[in-house]
Amino acid sequence: MNSILWKNLFLRAVEWRQEKEQRLVGADEIGRLFAGKSDGLEGVLVDAFGPLVVLTIYNPALASLAPDLLLQLKTSLTGDRFVLGKVRSATGGFDYLDPDKVLGRSWTAREDDCLFEVRADDKNDFGLFPDARPARLALRQILKSDSHVLNLFSYTCGFGVVALRSVARAATNVDASPEMLTWGKRNAGLNGVDFAVVPEMAQKYLLRLERRVSEGKVPCPDVWVCDPPAFGVGRGQQRILKHFWTDFWGFVERLSPRAVLVLRNDRTGHRQRDTFATEVEEIFGARFEIRPVGFAQSPSLCYEGSDSYYKVNESLILLRR
Repeated sequence: MNSILWKNLFLRAVEWRQEKEQRLVGADEIGRLFAGKSDGLEGVLVDAFGPLVVLTIYNPALASLAPDLLLQLKTSLTGDRFVLGKVRSATGGFDYLDPDKVLGRSWTAREDDCLFEVRADDKNDFGLFPDARPARLALRQILKSDSHVLNLFSYTCGFGVVALRSVARAATNVDASPEMLTWGKRNAGLNGVDFAVVPEMAQKYLLRLERRVSEGKVPCPDVWVCDPPAFGVGRGQQRILKHFWTDFWGFVERLSPRAVLVLRNDRTGHRQRDTFATEVEEIFGARFEIRPVGFAQSPSLCYEGSDSYYKVNESLILLRR
């Protein structure tokens, strides 16, 4: 592609995203500004985390574009913005381009009515995944004033923050990383809320929860959120997601939460059906109403699922009939 053409295409797509979703014009907002194949460059994403704007390139054929694209972003976006490049390396990891010397810095940014600490962190990403915004909006719709949300694989507790900033009574966030839960506690403080955090693997927590519920020691949280990492960690039988979904559906069946919000961005090769909804329907039949989570309320995320370098989260709401 002619370099002038792709630069123009890139900038026009970023402008179009901001036109479609006006909230993204603000320099303190979190959201997606460029969305891969549907915007014309497969395997290329641009996410705004308030003042921090991150260019991610998964496609090795486009890695050489990174310096120019970062410059284009720097000169075209309004407000005080800092840019960072995250480029897939030949070894499978990522190389970082840091022209503004921001690695290690943090800021406060906004998604809707919630504040989050975002960081230029080359090991733990940036604090919130913009492509999960439709699921966070969907969570608000299924909460009740007495809801207790169980947030599994909580990362920095984004769903927990949204739950309590909405109408939920309580939230419990479970993650194997104490560091991420500490980050989540800071997010709670930014929003004037508080919640429980549990540094434990999700499967172990659910086993313990099932035992305590059966013994009558605690009630079961009525709304569950489950957002596992895209890549399972570990090898062989110890791979964190190798048997997770089978185990998880068993816990859902036995503990009977009122609603379950599940996100699946599974690049581990364990998916057995063409779509997540088909798989869940085959497991539960008529016992749950299954609602796919669409992107209508977040038009900046209207990208195709056919980008071979970045798969869209397939999100579902399960409502017990």
